[in-house]
Amino acid sequence: MKRRMLKTVVLALAGLMAVTACSPAAGIAALGHPAGEGDQWPGESGQLEGLDEQSVRLLASHEGAKYFVVALKNQQTACLYKFKEDSAQHSAGGCGAAGGSGIIVEVKTPSSKMMLVREDADTAELEGSGWTRIHENIVVA
Repeated sequence: MKRRMLKTVVLALAGLMAVTACSPAAGIAALGHPAGEGDQWPGESGQLEGLDEQSVRLLASHEGAKYFVVALKNQQTACLYKFKEDSAQHSAGGCGAAGGSGIIVEVKTPSSKMMLVREDADTAELEGSGWTRIHENIVVA
């Protein structure tokens, strides 16, 4: 009887871990927190098509830009967007699967590069090659 109960508990925990690993909140704590005053999308509402508008979170401000995370409505994908603080029209962003990989998405523009990473991602090698971790979920170059 005890063996059967232990097996049930192990299977339940394994299922919970699998669901959590696919959740965008896994590795991005901000997506699990209530929205605050700064968590307002600075761009046009059309940019949020297919995205979960309630999941917009401001992660960081750095060198004249604000960095936002937002999840897709399917909750399996997380996106990183950068907006210049002086203009909501100038943004760059991308989305990636929020599964087990340390790097969720890398976005390259002509003038910069940025990555959305899981909080537990080991970015030491990236930082050694010139990237800077500006937030527990963002590295930039």
